[in-house]
Amino acid sequence: GRTPLYQAASFKSTNAVKMLLDLGANANLGKTSSGFTPLHFAAQNDMPEIIKLLINKGANIDCVTMNDGLTPLNQAALCKSTNAVKMLLDLGANANLGRTSDGFTPLHYAAQNDMPEIIKLLINKGANIDCVTMNDGLTP
Repeated sequence: GRTPLYQAASFKSTNAVKMLLDLGANANLGKTSSGFTPLHFAAQNDMPEIIKLLINKGANIDCVTMNDGLTPLNQAALCKSTNAVKMLLDLGANANLGRTSDGFTPLHYAAQNDMPEIIKLLINKGANIDCVTMNDGLTP
């Protein structure tokens, strides 16, 4: 279910996120039925400050959604959230983790969305440039 922290992160409320975390909110609670966490929403909404707050308070940087296997880094690349991608990578997100149910990695999403800056960030952090999807063998 959704927690106040989840709501604050999904609505880009940086001050509320900071306050809730400082008061002891669990950074890993508040998943939707599909497994989206406050960190997924911060990544989707390109909110690097919220990402940093959540990670510094123990949020799992490489958490995966239940239905489709999206990590916060996948979500950031899918949503063209360059600042979020940079912050997640700087804080230690795995550039090769997060194969979706179709086998798509963050690099696949950056390539399909024509995001050269995100592509470069991912490659510089070790993303496999020749990774292939599971079903049809597509590379980025």
